Amino acid sequence: MSNPEPPPSQSLAQMPSLIYGTAWKKDRTADLVYEAIKAGFRGIDTAAMKRHYDEALVGEGIRRAISEGIVSRKDLWIQTKFTPYDPSPHYSTTSPIPSQLSASITSSLTNLSTPDHEPPYLDALILHSPFQTLPENTLAWTHLSSLVPHKIHHLGFSNSPPSFLPVFSSFLNDNPSLPRVSIIQNRLRAAEYNWDIATRRFCYEHGIRYQGFWTLTGNADVWRQERVVRELREKVGLQGLEEAWYVLLMEGEGVVVLDGTTNQEHMRGDLEAVDKVRKWRGESEENERVWERWVGELRGLIGWSGYGEKRGE
Repeated sequence: MSNPEPPPSQSLAQMPSLIYGTAWKKDRTADLVYEAIKAGFRGIDTAAMKRHYDEALVGEGIRRAISEGIVSRKDLWIQTKFTPYDPSPHYSTTSPIPSQLSASITSSLTNLSTPDHEPPYLDALILHSPFQTLPENTLAWTHLSSLVPHKIHHLGFSNSPPSFLPVFSSFLNDNPSLPRVSIIQNRLRAAEYNWDIATRRFCYEHGIRYQGFWTLTGNADVWRQERVVRELREKVGLQGLEEAWYVLLMEGEGVVVLDGTTNQEHMRGDLEAVDKVRKWRGESEENERVWERWVGELRGLIGWSGYGEKRGE
């Protein structure tokens, strides 16, 4: 019997620049995911980690939106995470790593299944953190590669220290048949490896999409006080400083932002901010020069990863 064709795969370029984060939503998870999709979010981030996420309720919210005709599965970017060493009802942490991964992913595929596409698939599976040793990471990655592209389209890591990626990439270079690292999802703030600049540079040099979380909570003293954020909000007419900060990160440094707002008005405002800024930039050459100055100020603050270099920005 031949293998089924893999589902239509979204490229990394199709990953939304703003992804809805579902951590700590508890019993509100399904409703908030539904509202986020209704507001316009097309990327959803979750994890098979019951302490901080409810993956099953994430799936419930997604299916509700699909059943109402708001979206279809192919319109969405759905990513989840496997957490090494984390207790789970589906496996023992003393079981072999491939067994843990298989059990967790089987559960995730069930939780995140949709009525309009069988069999279910994940746009991305992210290891919530690297395993403690290189042999463990290589074992996990080799097992995950057997699920790409039929069940999982892209693989990545979260909470990855700057020293990890070069070492792991050396292993991948020695094993070119294995899938590359597509995503790194890290805290983006000054206290985390100086705005995680080394990792961000590595990502842009190697075609890896960098996803930043804790961008608001971890940087409140920055986005509330920096002149460039206030000036962008005022000149473009955005609702809040948060929107201006998000746009600077997304458009100025290519960061994919995880947005966990529970406020429907903020959902809409955050989603509309990029288009507002792009429209404003196109209104005059002077506006574009102001934008370039703002991007320069942002890069002076958080460092320049190299983003935009190939486009001459």
